[in-house]
Amino acid sequence: MPHYHAVEATKAFKPVLGEYYQYDYTPFYKALWSTVSDCVYVEEDEQNKGIYWYNSKF
Repeated sequence: MPHYHAVEATKAFKPVLGEYYQYDYTPFYKALWSTVSDCVYVEEDEQNKGIYWYNSKF
């Protein structure tokens, strides 16, 4: 979702998600740093196709 539609999308998602909607009050620069420094990704197991593993970038 493009960031410039985030406010509109949030208004649409809130009623659907109900009690499952969560908001993080972390300032964007701290959240960005956390994402960049602690990035986690998923990759497929080369020997067993269809199995995925979580990995950190380190």
